[in-house]
Amino acid sequence: MRQLHPIRYSLTRLSILGVAVTVLMPPLVAQEEADTPADEVEDVIVVTAQKREEVLQEVPISVQAFTAEALEESSMRDMSEVITLVPGASEELSNNIGLRRYQIRGIGQALGDATVGYYFDDAAFYVYGQAFAPMGRSFDMERIEVLRGPQSTLYGNGSMGGTIRFITRSPDYGGFGASLRAAYTDTTDGGDGHYLDAAVNIPLGSKAGLRLVGGTEDTAGYQLLAPTGDDEFGEGEVTNYRAIFNTTPNDRFDFRLKIAGNQADQEGGTLLSALDPTTSASQSDADFVDGEYELASGTFTIGLGSASLTSTTTYIDIPTDIRIGLIFPLSPTGFIDILTGTDGEALNHETRLVSQNDSPFQWLVGVYYTDSEISSFSLVEPMVFPNNEGLSNSEAISFFGEVSYAFLDGRLVALAGLRSFDDDRETFNNSFSAQLDPVTFDSVNPRFNLAFDASQQANYYLNVAKGFRSGSFNSPDVCALHQLGGLPCSVAVDSDELWSYEVGAKYTLKGGRLLIDVAPYFQDWKDTRQAVPVFGLFQDYQVGDSELYGFDFALDYRPANISGLSFQFASNWNNSEFTAINPAFAAATGAQNGDRLPFVPEWTATLSASYAWAVGDSWAGLASVGLSHLEDQLGQFGLGGVRGDTRDLLRARFGFSNERFGIYLFGTNLGDEDGAIYAQQPAGGVAAFTQDHPRQVGLELTLDF
Repeated sequence: MRQLHPIRYSLTRLSILGVAVTVLMPPLVAQEEADTPADEVEDVIVVTAQKREEVLQEVPISVQAFTAEALEESSMRDMSEVITLVPGASEELSNNIGLRRYQIRGIGQALGDATVGYYFDDAAFYVYGQAFAPMGRSFDMERIEVLRGPQSTLYGNGSMGGTIRFITRSPDYGGFGASLRAAYTDTTDGGDGHYLDAAVNIPLGSKAGLRLVGGTEDTAGYQLLAPTGDDEFGEGEVTNYRAIFNTTPNDRFDFRLKIAGNQADQEGGTLLSALDPTTSASQSDADFVDGEYELASGTFTIGLGSASLTSTTTYIDIPTDIRIGLIFPLSPTGFIDILTGTDGEALNHETRLVSQNDSPFQWLVGVYYTDSEISSFSLVEPMVFPNNEGLSNSEAISFFGEVSYAFLDGRLVALAGLRSFDDDRETFNNSFSAQLDPVTFDSVNPRFNLAFDASQQANYYLNVAKGFRSGSFNSPDVCALHQLGGLPCSVAVDSDELWSYEVGAKYTLKGGRLLIDVAPYFQDWKDTRQAVPVFGLFQDYQVGDSELYGFDFALDYRPANISGLSFQFASNWNNSEFTAINPAFAAATGAQNGDRLPFVPEWTATLSASYAWAVGDSWAGLASVGLSHLEDQLGQFGLGGVRGDTRDLLRARFGFSNERFGIYLFGTNLGDEDGAIYAQQPAGGVAAFTQDHPRQVGLELTLDF
């Protein structure tokens, strides 16, 4: 009989406990109502996940909120670390330290638009053809909200698996302030690194303010560059900035202007050819992968009495550049340099009108428009192959709305929403033997929600929603090669869509010291799109249908008898598999009904604890520890079932601070986990892997005034 991994065994028991909690909680809640003193008050987090302010524990969907303070206590500076705290989410693959892809609840991206929507406040981070998430640094953020499950009604194209929102900290009109974070880090079997983050708050009178945030980081190299023997290859440099101007001249008008940018440059990138030793896929010390984005947005909100009008316009520019050097005997020098790059631009706009009254009838209506293009190039030096240039455009408009009505004195709320989507897309490439005709992709996406406020301790909900993303294009010439391989390749790939059915319960017990969140769900994914390789060349396909069902369980506990101590646990179990694969793909790739979807760990879980205590009259101590467990996940579709590795990521932080100064020791990946996140190893093809950054320990100094 096969023995379960100890951590998986523990997770199994915890998830069984989660199911038991769901079943047994109602009578426990009844007893809690009788026993809880009336004067105990919970510390609440307010979120805007549904585009209106709500208490987190009362939002009738699956949503997490990570405050900047909580992330700092866990020594988490980037979304690539935060994603390990999200049940049912994981990193798919990455090209460099700032170019990463994520999935939520099993909805992997493959090619085409992302399946996770990203927002900075109300600004949509969307560019046609941009596959990667923004490098969301957590320093001086107000919070990061993660919405699990399709959010297409409110957030549109691409939010099939969920939406991640970076909520930035607003200027404080009340006074000048500044914060500084500086650290030195050491990487096992690698070099050293350091970072410096700073934020300055400048009031401009009593009704306006400016907040400036910036940071720089040098990350250690730890990869072996086989041709030269350099074992600290892969160093990276990250710079980011953010400036926010906010003015509120009266209680009915607010205007916010934001300018932000991030640049992540790395030697070689994150792709590896081997794990033991950790070996870069690069063949030259001149290889690099550089990613960058610049964003400017303006938002105004006008109070109209019984409603508020919010309008946001955003401009985004996202260039990337890659250089790969390869041995090539047919070249005059025996070596070639491949230079590739993209430059994506978008103008995005949303205007919405939201009811603001005490009526049982509430509503929201809005319009969203995007005009986006992405140019691409690739060239080979010396010129062995012709240069390649491409240009793709997307112009899309959406209309959306939601209405709700509260029954039983507001305790039962029924909601219905709808979003229409119409997207005109075209693509050109000078290498195509025949240019493609423009195509219009459209979709209509409803949502239904029923929320029941059973008591001060218990909230229940039912959420049914449809998710979607727009279509894409394939190269007609690569399609011809795929057809030789037996695949039904199409140059225009239609939208895939997803129906999600979720029930959830949120409990607030022990006067707010114990929070429990449970959410079983089922997702029916029609025309599932996957990236399928033939002769080493990937194309976008609708390979068939899939079904995904799972269970989220989370709790947050702060014992009353030990002030400053807290525990958090979150987990997901899911079964995500193909149910109706097109026979042509089964014959050509060996994929079968019942196979797991790529990029989806069956189990994810995270457990953390922190303790804060007073040291004398003016100092405080902090100790925190956390463990994230992510089971192995399949690589790309059709690559022989190659899996990554199960990973257990341990982190810790310990230090002291007063109102102005702080000093902390911290560590990430303390177990020095070196398994693969992503793995591909096709027969006769190129092996490629990504992995977590090795064990890193550091010393951080903080200054606040």
